[in-house]
Amino acid sequence: MENLLYNLINASLVGKPFEISGVKEQDWQRCFDLALQQQVLAMTFPAMSALPKECRPNFTLWSKWMAYAQSVAELSAHKRQVVEKMGGWLAEEGWKTMVLKGFSLSALYPNPTLREFCDVDIFSGTDYEAVNACFHKHGIEVGKPDGHHARLTVDGVAVEHHHSFGNSRVRQGDAYSIEEVLQRLATSDPRPTALPGICFPCPALTALYTDWHAYKHFMHEKIELRHVIDWALALRQLTADEAEEVGKVKGASLWGHFADSMTAIALHRFALPREWFPAREVEVASHISPEQEERVWNDIITAPHIAHGGTTLHRRLMIGRRLMKNRWKFREYADVSAGRFLLEEFRGWARSGLKV
Repeated sequence: MENLLYNLINASLVGKPFEISGVKEQDWQRCFDLALQQQVLAMTFPAMSALPKECRPNFTLWSKWMAYAQSVAELSAHKRQVVEKMGGWLAEEGWKTMVLKGFSLSALYPNPTLREFCDVDIFSGTDYEAVNACFHKHGIEVGKPDGHHARLTVDGVAVEHHHSFGNSRVRQGDAYSIEEVLQRLATSDPRPTALPGICFPCPALTALYTDWHAYKHFMHEKIELRHVIDWALALRQLTADEAEEVGKVKGASLWGHFADSMTAIALHRFALPREWFPAREVEVASHISPEQEERVWNDIITAPHIAHGGTTLHRRLMIGRRLMKNRWKFREYADVSAGRFLLEEFRGWARSGLKV
């Protein structure tokens, strides 16, 4: 029941209760399944539990929801310990690193421990090699870097150490080089945290990278509702000057138009307060047609993920097949055609050694 999930997401973010009536057990089960698929099940548990007892799902489903939320919170706490450990190692030697994506985005949520994420992503700029050397010193094996990061594992948590934000082996076709902008913001305006050796991105970098990262996943495969929420919360924290910079970068290329569709969904489907968004973002989102918003929405809700397993070659072929099937995404949001995009991806892959 999509409307039920919309209301739960709104209540989770805005903090206001909502009225509910006529909800059947099968509606709650469908809501649970959709929230799990869309990676928002844990974050909606407090709002669901705040409902009057007679309005909640049955005890069995409520218990499963609670157990899942507790599991996410425990994993989040463990990942925080890993981030703190890595920061401690770096601080001892005078280095620091920037935590990107999930861990830093979770700080924008009303309950950070319930924002679901998998890997811990870090970026160290020109200190990339020195930070890797520090990890080696502490017995952590750093994998061979690919187009944008190297992988390592700390206390069972996967960590991706980025040396670039996009795939450096693939030529970007953007009118405005997003990689240059993100690199500049990362190196010129890091934000300190309470954790030694750890900093967060500035709000403009958070917003642009959230948009860019969601866009790449949307074009390659699909995104979840969690990505839309991330974008809305990233916009909410922008100052007027930061919003102007974000708008300038977005407006220079069609990929930025994709963010306007996410804004429209956040405003229309989740009914988030308009005042959370910079005025310019509300205005440009108003130009997204209902048909275009619906098409993006349907892709988020109904499109399946590409199955894991098999060789890297097989997965890349499946991604390529989906890209060609979804050529409408390139017509709406990309500065290159689907065919040109796949050609550049293949060339980048070939340069990396065609490992399967």
